[in-house]
Amino acid sequence: MYKKIITILLICVTLICSGFKPVGWYIKRAGKNIDRGDFKEAKKNYLKALEIEKDNYKANLGMGFLLSETLEDYATALPYLEKALKNQNKDTVADLSYALGKSYQFTAQFAKALFYFTKLNQVKAFEDDNLDFIKDVTKRKLDCQYALQNFDKIKSTFNSDCYVVNVGKTINTDAPEYVPVFNLQNQLIFTSKRKDEKQKITNILDIKYYESMFISKLENGKFSDAKPYELSELKSNYLRGNESVISITGDGKELFVFKNGKIYETSFDELKKTEAKLLNKSINEDYYQSHAFLTKDGTTLYFTSDSKNGLGGNDIYKSTKISDGEWTPPENLGGTINTGYDEDAPFMSEDGKTLYFSSKGHLGYGNYDIFKSTFENGKWSQPENLGQPVNSTGNDIFLIQTQNQSTGYFSSSRIGGFGGMDIYKVNYFNTIDKTCPANLSTLTTLKISDTELEDFKNTIDLNLQQPYKALSYDWQINGKIIGNNRAVLSYDYLSAGIYTISVKTIAYCDSCLEPIVACNIIENKFETKIVDTVKTLVSVDLKIFKGELNNEQLKFLGFNINPILFDLKQNTLNTEAETILQTNSAVLKQYPSLSIQLIVGYSKINDNKKISNLSLSKARAQSVKNYLLKKKVLKKQIQNIITKSDADVKTITSSDQQPQQSRRVIIKVFNTIKK
Repeated sequence: MYKKIITILLICVTLICSGFKPVGWYIKRAGKNIDRGDFKEAKKNYLKALEIEKDNYKANLGMGFLLSETLEDYATALPYLEKALKNQNKDTVADLSYALGKSYQFTAQFAKALFYFTKLNQVKAFEDDNLDFIKDVTKRKLDCQYALQNFDKIKSTFNSDCYVVNVGKTINTDAPEYVPVFNLQNQLIFTSKRKDEKQKITNILDIKYYESMFISKLENGKFSDAKPYELSELKSNYLRGNESVISITGDGKELFVFKNGKIYETSFDELKKTEAKLLNKSINEDYYQSHAFLTKDGTTLYFTSDSKNGLGGNDIYKSTKISDGEWTPPENLGGTINTGYDEDAPFMSEDGKTLYFSSKGHLGYGNYDIFKSTFENGKWSQPENLGQPVNSTGNDIFLIQTQNQSTGYFSSSRIGGFGGMDIYKVNYFNTIDKTCPANLSTLTTLKISDTELEDFKNTIDLNLQQPYKALSYDWQINGKIIGNNRAVLSYDYLSAGIYTISVKTIAYCDSCLEPIVACNIIENKFETKIVDTVKTLVSVDLKIFKGELNNEQLKFLGFNINPILFDLKQNTLNTEAETILQTNSAVLKQYPSLSIQLIVGYSKINDNKKISNLSLSKARAQSVKNYLLKKKVLKKQIQNIITKSDADVKTITSSDQQPQQSRRVIIKVFNTIKK
């Protein structure tokens, strides 16, 4: 017994001398760090505690809460919250369920998020007189249901109208950046809560550094390093108070700024010389005003306020400038625009008809989403969610558009940013300058492949260098536009000759502020075919022939022997495929003794994708079958659908990493003799 005591004492002395500290010590230090607003040190202390005991409940819970509730880094918080869940304490079940729900919602795991938000129906927190909490959970459940119904659109980076790109590290940091304003000098003015000076202190309300303004110039498709942008030097107090840019007038002459809960107006040209003017009490009531936008004609100001006369939270109001330069009493935009939740960041289009704004109240993907509404016949239309890629599961807010609505900027806390809120750019396809540059592009290469040398058909494959992704293709043959928006051109030129093939590719990348126009040209040459006069067209008598028909026999019957090609990851028929099937359906109806097999392939290279590849291949074959049935081909004429892996047959594969020739359905035709 004595020896055991001595051994324990020696171990304790060794641990003390080596500087060992128990888990609880680091957890306590992390709590003190948070109280002081030192989140980096708090994270370090939680991590040290978890190095000692990786499954410690308090350390995982503390780290998860710090990341999710304070830093809004929901994706990183999830593993810690999930570990804490395994050892949860009844006293924290509500807070933990709420944090898990928000983290799952942010990472687009909506079914899980809905589960944890629903759990809050049974906990004490839901019985408390906390109306804001109840409202938030209720709305989050509705948003999860909305997102599940629109799940196929969640992870898009572009759609047919626009694509979105992060403006990059010269603007964005691990601190929040938001409220972009773009002036006529191609300068981006924005707000950030970064610590750019040693004297800067944190705001006691959110324990983040006070807001200050920055400016950067867009030149040659890149933003310069951001520099501080101050109001009147004598009055600026951004080291110990909030100063944020809000918006700029359409003529670029007046700048609206937010300072300590109020809205100010200042001349853009006289920014350093004159003091910002506080807007009158019609705008700055005794409540919190955070954003304003002046229409292009300078007569109507849209702004936000949490006035007690609103519908709940922040509402959007408008005020009209009268003859003496003052503003009329504010008018709430009403229940079509405003909800019982927060609405913010109004922006009016150049024509004064379409209002863009952010809302937590209208159905969306979670948090703030951006909406638009048009004012017609004296009333606002029902707000329309802009959808992906503008909206995400994070906060999406402060959308503006540059002159002529050619591009836009907004702020978002979506996954993939530099930290907190980042500023993103929207490129609208219909305003892209699609003019080919002077030199041919090196980003694209063209390759001709020809499997049938006896005709005037071949295929041209376009390869686009990584990391670029294609938005559209525009093919031309001898200057004539071909309706083909794919990376592959399969074409029948019908006769010998030299054909100039040009293709214009509009592309983008994750770091490209502007789309790239890549143009390339290739010469397609066909020699005059030598006709064998002895050779005659092969015929077939369907009354006596039985079995599978070869290509020459099918051509004799007028059957188009080309395979049915599909676009990348698509199972819908394109125009070229429908043309082939239109011809073949007529042949099948003319000769009812004919029957077909549809053969499709799928890739087994990656077992994880085998099922999805097989499903897509079957769906493509089903599209062919459905089309033929629609064209009145007899059901009994379509024997079956045969799937073959690329290991079984080398000539057929449906791997969507392969060219379009590999994404095909082959039709085999048989004749049956009636007895």
